[in-house]
Amino acid sequence: MNVLRTRFRTRLIIALLCLQANLSFAQSADSSLDVKELCKQVFCRTPSFTLQLNNKVVFEGAFETPLPVLINKKLISVFPGETVFIEASINNGAIRLEQAVSTNAHPERTLVFKFQQMDKKKDMLLEVENPFPEDIKFKMGYMQTNSSKIYATSSCPVSGKLKLFEHWPYPIYQLLITQAKVLSQSDKKVCN
Repeated sequence: MNVLRTRFRTRLIIALLCLQANLSFAQSADSSLDVKELCKQVFCRTPSFTLQLNNKVVFEGAFETPLPVLINKKLISVFPGETVFIEASINNGAIRLEQAVSTNAHPERTLVFKFQQMDKKKDMLLEVENPFPEDIKFKMGYMQTNSSKIYATSSCPVSGKLKLFEHWPYPIYQLLITQAKVLSQSDKKVCN
């Protein structure tokens, strides 16, 4: 079995995430200090993961420095093997992503995203848990191991007080979730 290993450059990944979310992130020539300062203010983690690319090739990824889970309260980043917790609130029909946290201390207001590769397959599975009575919709994108491009993918609404499962038949090394929206009664509840 072949094993491909890579160490990701945090600066490149953060720049890509910020560009995708239309966010600004001023960076100096040596941005590792900027990321460390950011991680003093928001919850960060240092992802490392293993993906089965096919029957013969395994991909191992690791980051050099911590990355935020929630960027600018708009973009959620999830890596294989992670369960991330996002505390949120809903007021006047709008959802606000408040903060990423390390544990689900407030399940009544915490969105849960569990992303994993299925056993003995290259397929990926995302489980989303919605604690609110309202239906919520997100836009999603993903990154594969062979490209720095972010690909759009369809997503389905997460019904109130329920879980949703999304599936992809190929390996994904990072899932990006953004544009959280509470669906009104007149909104179509479709996967797109």
